[in-house]
Amino acid sequence: MTEEKITWEPAPCGHCEGYGCSYCSRTGTVEVKAPKTPCRHCEGVGCFYCGFTGWTHPKTKYD
Repeated sequence: MTEEKITWEPAPCGHCEGYGCSYCSRTGTVEVKAPKTPCRHCEGVGCFYCGFTGWTHPKTKYD
């Protein structure tokens, strides 16, 4: 079984609007699965499902 290669791209953090916070490791951007799409649960505002970043499938330490 082959593992799918995931492509990541930078996106501005929806929680801090790019200023830097604990959710984006103070960088202002987060890595999200390409193509980047706003979270369907919160429409990009930030919620539990998107890790408060505002994006669908943000990269975590387990990815």
